[in-house]
Amino acid sequence: MNREQFLRWIDKIYTTREEEIDCERLKELLPAYVDFEVADSNQTPTDAPLALVAVHLSQCPDCAEEHAALLAVARMVSEGTLPEPEAIVQEFEATTDEEVVA
Repeated sequence: MNREQFLRWIDKIYTTREEEIDCERLKELLPAYVDFEVADSNQTPTDAPLALVAVHLSQCPDCAEEHAALLAVARMVSEGTLPEPEAIVQEFEATTDEEVVA
């Protein structure tokens, strides 16, 4: 374990709260949390379960990654900028083709 890993570990210990949620519960709450963020990103949720989502996201990189992806899609939907599925597939295939060539 290097110094940076140790400091992150210590930080997680000190940010632990008596009431927390696990990854499974987070996945149940994540859509509502993202909807809240998209509706008003300047507010902090006061609903107890949603407030616990932020704590979990700060401690779990896997869930934070899932949150970031879902939030990006939700924002595109709310802004009307979500590409059509065919365009996404074409972009994916173009990226994959570039990786094969490289």
